[in-house]
Amino acid sequence: MKLTVNAPAGIFSGSKELNSYSWKAIPYAAPLYGELRFIPPQPLSSVSSISMSKSFGSICPQKSMLRTRYSEDCLLLNIWTSTKGTRLKPVLFFIHGGAFFHGAGSESYYNGAYLASMWDIVVVTINYRLGVFGFLDFSIINNSFTPNNGIRDVIAALRWVKRNIEAFGGNPDNVTIIGQSAGGTLVSALATMLHNDELYHAAIIMSGGPTQVQSKHVCHKSSEAFLEDSGIESSDQLVRLPLADLVDKQKHFMNAYGMGAATFRVTVDGKLIAYPPIVSELSHRSNTVPLLIGTTKEEMGFMAIKPLARLIDAQNIIDKGLSLEDPALIEQLVVTYEQIYGKQRSLPVFYTDLLFRIASVWLAEASGGNRATWMYRFDYETPLLRMNGVHAFHSTDLPYVFGNFKNVVVRPMFLLMKDMSMPHAVAHEIQKDIVNFMTFHTLDWDRCVADCTPAQCYDSETSIQPMVPLRIKDLFKATIYYRRSISDSIDDVMV
Repeated sequence: MKLTVNAPAGIFSGSKELNSYSWKAIPYAAPLYGELRFIPPQPLSSVSSISMSKSFGSICPQKSMLRTRYSEDCLLLNIWTSTKGTRLKPVLFFIHGGAFFHGAGSESYYNGAYLASMWDIVVVTINYRLGVFGFLDFSIINNSFTPNNGIRDVIAALRWVKRNIEAFGGNPDNVTIIGQSAGGTLVSALATMLHNDELYHAAIIMSGGPTQVQSKHVCHKSSEAFLEDSGIESSDQLVRLPLADLVDKQKHFMNAYGMGAATFRVTVDGKLIAYPPIVSELSHRSNTVPLLIGTTKEEMGFMAIKPLARLIDAQNIIDKGLSLEDPALIEQLVVTYEQIYGKQRSLPVFYTDLLFRIASVWLAEASGGNRATWMYRFDYETPLLRMNGVHAFHSTDLPYVFGNFKNVVVRPMFLLMKDMSMPHAVAHEIQKDIVNFMTFHTLDWDRCVADCTPAQCYDSETSIQPMVPLRIKDLFKATIYYRRSISDSIDDVMV
């Protein structure tokens, strides 16, 4: 490998990080000027001059105190590749989370230098359109505009990788897509779409919500509400608004609409995405690439810290999700969780299952009859997380997957630890399994089948356990939520 590579898309000059080479801010589609904000990503022509790809570029438009440098020129990807050997290497294509309205592939805890150098692979991270740009549908005012543009961006980036990654040392015929949180939900949609398996060859869902999707009708209602809240009456007005004004209007809309982190979702539009993920698997209307599905043990453990719970507005989402259920069944669930997990931990684990884990089990059971499917669970918690009562909550597995423990955001988790040997040992186990899955498309524990979902559980000692206790799984299968999740009717399927 050389730092300057000649790919079909152009000539790119990178830099060295650890024992890897990196190329940053490579455009995979045209900037989002004017009407391009709301239509499928447009291709770029190849360039003959050398592109200096040594620093991260702009992120996609969003409102955040931590992320301020956004622009229309944001459909970018970043590549890290090992400097070892000359063979073509497996490619890990990572899709970031952020509730579909914030985040970027350039965030430091997604840095791929360690993974690439340690495991002799190629790591790709990307930006994709978010919020009103990526997950509303303005075809209601202009029929050239399209829904699900965030997913269309991911597919465009995968096509770029298929065409160009060999120049960066990657094997275009061995690409694994992996996404966390909202990125995991995107993977659950991508992995159940037909005709995209030539772009990737295995899929990993980290803490994604396969039921956190919406119908075209619900998306149109949200899109109409945004236009009304923002005083936008025409497509010309929409595309001519300064980018900063649109971002401000999105923030105001999210506060006014009352859906919090569920404001933006993947839409089952009947075209790009024909069916919800679980329904696609049950009816064998999906591709058949191998699938690995997992969550943390207490995704919602952060509810023990009230400011965080208010920030996500999880309680509102949960209340709406439970509104149709039989109160007696809810009470039975609550009692069962208290018996299994104890009074203090029962509620966060119940909410974890409601929003993440139980739907992941249903997806694994459904896909187990259609393709090779495995599950994992991240259980490891540092002393500080245990002391604060948040345990192994949402996103605490990311430092272990990427091997990045010094990031300013994740560093506080390890404040009480003088010896980091255990976190590094847990990280090694997770990374080893991910790389084996990428390379050989198989894993060394039992596959999932109907009514049986064994999980590799990562803790101070790795073990195989049921993903959720059988008593809990049986109770959830008596819910309206379950019946909706396996139904062809998509309206309000999300909990």
